[in-house]
Amino acid sequence: MIELPIRVAAPDVSHVDALASGTRLGEFEILGLIGVGGFGMVYRAYDHSLQRDVAIKEYLPSTLAGRREGTLNISVRTPADHETFRIGLQSFVDEARMLARFEHPSLVRVLRFWEANDTAYMVMPLYRGMTLKQARMRMQMPPPEAWLRKVMWAILGALKVLHRGNALHRDISPDNIFLQDVGPPVLLDLGAARLALGDSVKQETILLKVNFAPIEQYGDVDDMPQGPWTDLYSLAAVVHGMLCNQAPLPATVRIVKDTMPTFANVAKTVAEEFGQSYSAEFVAGMAWALNTQPQDRPQSIQEFTRALKLSTPNGMSSFDWRVELGAAGLPNGDLLQLAGAPQADGPGRTDRAQYEYLPTQQIKSTGIKPAAGKDQDKKNILSAPPATPAPARRRPYVMWLAMSSLAILVLLAATAGWRGFTSRTPVPAAGPSPNQPAPTLETIPAAAPALTSAGATADSSPPPVPQTPKPSKATKPGTTRTNTPATPLRPGLPTTPEQTGSTSAQAPRETLPKPSPKPEPAALTAEKVCADSNFVTRPMCLYRACQRPELASTTSCIEFERQQKRNAETPNR
Repeated sequence: MIELPIRVAAPDVSHVDALASGTRLGEFEILGLIGVGGFGMVYRAYDHSLQRDVAIKEYLPSTLAGRREGTLNISVRTPADHETFRIGLQSFVDEARMLARFEHPSLVRVLRFWEANDTAYMVMPLYRGMTLKQARMRMQMPPPEAWLRKVMWAILGALKVLHRGNALHRDISPDNIFLQDVGPPVLLDLGAARLALGDSVKQETILLKVNFAPIEQYGDVDDMPQGPWTDLYSLAAVVHGMLCNQAPLPATVRIVKDTMPTFANVAKTVAEEFGQSYSAEFVAGMAWALNTQPQDRPQSIQEFTRALKLSTPNGMSSFDWRVELGAAGLPNGDLLQLAGAPQADGPGRTDRAQYEYLPTQQIKSTGIKPAAGKDQDKKNILSAPPATPAPARRRPYVMWLAMSSLAILVLLAATAGWRGFTSRTPVPAAGPSPNQPAPTLETIPAAAPALTSAGATADSSPPPVPQTPKPSKATKPGTTRTNTPATPLRPGLPTTPEQTGSTSAQAPRETLPKPSPKPEPAALTAEKVCADSNFVTRPMCLYRACQRPELASTTSCIEFERQQKRNAETPNR
């Protein structure tokens, strides 16, 4: 069956067979079309009796039937489709009756249903929010364990009600778990649900989502019966996909050769890549429910919750999944808004944050290209590194030129101050001043390498520069000498005037050709960055690498983004 509406429809949602706005169905007035699926349509309507907005679900499989022109009635397109249409209609009515029979905050409530106009209608509350699948596409990183436990607690509560009524859901997937803006998550689409005993629905009418359906759903056989363990496998597969940000392997593939990363390995990778840890009982419980053989899984909700040590959370009636998710994994738009507040240290900083942390998934309201998530950029926002290193990386030649110029200034200052130094040394007979620059120049080769190797030495060297006019007096050279650091590199330097003179003259020239690390980023690609990644970490690594401005426009990153977009647009089957 079709899914429950996500939110009020966009103006461009339309269908040739849709009911027109203003159409009355009893006390309900159609306000607009919300969504269209393979089995019917969902409208936003107004209940004039109770004066509230509701959602109305109409059974109308467009491939089998259409609306008669000028009427509300539905007619089958060909006589051959009549039986299939009838079976689908009966399944639609059974779904409504089942939802009306079971009551739980995380199960869709059916306010009313009836048959008319050769079809059937179902009235439900108008939920506002988005599916778990859509929410994961907007997350910066895998959700934390505490958040997953609250979502699972709500869904397991709904499943417990179904299982107590001897019914199974059989279609749990990320797009069938609905996150309300405020309130507990809701389990959608019971069209595949059936009573475990006395089922009269034909198996061939059930459409499976292959990545989340366990092996026993591919055929009713005595040695592989369906039961609560069937829904538990699907729920664990959903959690596995939430951590990996991709759907798990189909059970039909795993039963032949299970190459799907174990839940323990996935949790370990997430901890290493994102710093998001998961408890041992949580990992063990998920791994238990993901076993391919039905008998190797938890056999009931009670067993599963005990293994997880799941406890009742507080405040689920006012549960806000965005707030509960926390700053580490907020949707991109919310994270950008939070990140913009503390970035008040300059327009360059704000512009950079806006460039790097815009939404990356396919969100129609923004038109941004899709991607899997931006974990490293998120960490950069939260850690708020100082702004000084960034200009140094962007302008290496300017820094090297400044250091070289500073070394030359120090050389000139020391040359001007050699007279004062010789007046203090106990050298016999104060010889001619032109022959004595060597002892003073001896310190310059040590100072020049220190400037090129560490920024701290560069900061301590400039003070001699403003004192260069004063070394002619006998009392001042001492001050100039103490301000120029006598570096620990001095003992290995030559002592003859010829050697020291040539060394000091060459020191500035040696620093100029070295600052050329810029060609290195030009040759860097996302594949090189992720060369050591494995099957599990490679998608995360490629995504993180492609968020870097210097790699975002490379061919490999563009192709990666296209692949992510194709994956996001491919519906589960």
